[in-house]
Amino acid sequence: MSNEEKSPQETVAPETAPEVTPEAQEAVAAEQPEAAQTEAAESQSEAAESQLAAAAEAPAPAKRELPPPPVITGLIGRKLGMTHIFDEQGRMVAVTAVELGPCYVVQVRTPERDGYLAVQVGFGEQKRQRVNKPMQGIFRKAELPRPLRYLREFRVIEGQPASGQEIRAEHVFQVGEIVKVTGTSKGKGFAGVVRRYGFAGGPKTHGSMTHRRPLSSGATGPQRVFKGKTMPGRMGGERVTTRGLTIVAIKPEQNLVLIKGSVPGGKGSIVYVQKQQ
Repeated sequence: MSNEEKSPQETVAPETAPEVTPEAQEAVAAEQPEAAQTEAAESQSEAAESQLAAAAEAPAPAKRELPPPPVITGLIGRKLGMTHIFDEQGRMVAVTAVELGPCYVVQVRTPERDGYLAVQVGFGEQKRQRVNKPMQGIFRKAELPRPLRYLREFRVIEGQPASGQEIRAEHVFQVGEIVKVTGTSKGKGFAGVVRRYGFAGGPKTHGSMTHRRPLSSGATGPQRVFKGKTMPGRMGGERVTTRGLTIVAIKPEQNLVLIKGSVPGGKGSIVYVQKQQ
C-alpha cells in the first residue's frame, strides 16, 4: 500500500424532488380548468367563424317575384293636417295633406273562392305581441316583415293581385282625379240643437224664454217621439264620407297626397281615400 491513506468511498445521495406544498397543488388544480375553458372557448369561436363563412358563401334564398301592383279602388292613409298651396294662376288653395300608403296586400279575394275579386290591404306597422296567432299566420304567409295595424278591402280594377305586393298612391290615383274620403269626424261632446243641427232658435226679446230650445218633439197623435228625431246629444265622433274632392298633387317620394278642401277627422286620424264612382 502507498503511504497515502485510502479515502473511504464517497457516497452520493440521490436527488430528491422538491416537496410540493398544498398551496401549489391548489394553484395547479385551478389552472387546469381555466386552460380547459380557454380551449373550449377557442374551439367554439372557430366553429362559429366556420359557420359564418359557410353562410356567407351559401347562395341567398331566391326572393319571390311579384307581378306589378294592381289598380284598386282606394287606399288607407293618415291625415297629417291642412295647409295651402298656389295654383298655376297664383290663387291660394286650401289642401289637406294625407300620408297615403304605402299599403301592402295581405290577402286576395278570388271569384272562384269568394265570388268577387278584391284585395285586403294593410297600413301602419303593429307590434307582433299585439296580434293574435291566426293573424300572425296570415302576415307570415304574405311574407310581410311586420304585422299591419289597419286592414280594409278594396275591389280590383285591373292588374294581377298577389299577397305581399306594395301599392302606393301613384299606382292608384292621378292628379285631378275626383275622390271621396271616409273618416271619423272630430268629437265635440254634448251639443244643443242650434249647434248640432243648425236650428234657428227662438225670439231673442219681447219676453221670450226659449232662445235655443228645440220646443216641440212631435205631434199628440202618435203620443211618442219617433226614432231619429233631431234632439240635443253627443255631436261628432261619427263615420263621415266627404265626396267630390279633387287631388291637387301627389308626392311619391314622401307618400303624400294633397286633396283640395277638408276631410273628416283630426290630425293623425286614419282615412280611406277611394275613387269617386
